[in-house]
Amino acid sequence: MPADQNILQEALGCVRNLHEIGHLSAIVHQLRTLVGAANLAYQALFIPGRVADDRLIAATYSDKWKKLYLSKNYLRTDPIEIAARKTSQPLDWSHLRSASKETASFFAEAERYGVGNNGVSIPLVDAQAGRALFSVTSNLEGDDRAAFKARALPSLIQIGKAIQLRTAQIEVKPAARTFSALTAKETDYLALYVGGYEIKQIGDMRSVSGTAVRAALNSATEKLHARGPRHAGYLAITLGIVPTSMIMK
Repeated sequence: MPADQNILQEALGCVRNLHEIGHLSAIVHQLRTLVGAANLAYQALFIPGRVADDRLIAATYSDKWKKLYLSKNYLRTDPIEIAARKTSQPLDWSHLRSASKETASFFAEAERYGVGNNGVSIPLVDAQAGRALFSVTSNLEGDDRAAFKARALPSLIQIGKAIQLRTAQIEVKPAARTFSALTAKETDYLALYVGGYEIKQIGDMRSVSGTAVRAALNSATEKLHARGPRHAGYLAITLGIVPTSMIMK
């Protein structure tokens, strides 16, 4: 994995060219080719304004591993992520393998599915308290692996931080985007929804049908270019459209 400045600058340029979250996966694939990794994975554990369960993940792992990862609920039990919560330093996977039988089984399974013989995961925290994990794997062994880690890690940290900054700019700062103003009903229903009320509850409170509430939420979602009503609610709070004083629950 070369770590010279030309490759680093090209990698950072790729990240700067990211303008839509939907294109992040393609960027991560480009970065894997640039740095010569077996795989790269960027996982935003928390972005202010994004629903906690709606994670942003872009990885070059095989589809088979991705499906297995989800089917076994590794999203909640991944030993790398668990370890990353306790440190701000890069995590060498070789130090985690022997932590338990479950952890050893996880890494053996990952290796069988082509994730890589070894890896390093870099915990990232930004100024807005956003948290992410940038993982890089290789199939190098022994001295070659040690040399790669020493040479490439500083550049990989910079690349991970650049991805985190760029995705946060896109996700958390939608004010530069143009969008239609929300109606009073859309704002009201959105505030109640993001405050924890269900659609039926909102309908009962406002003496309207659930269909009417759902239509208003969908309209607000479309106007704010959000992924769903709850995400629209968080964006509306970020933009000041829905004051926190309107959140009733």
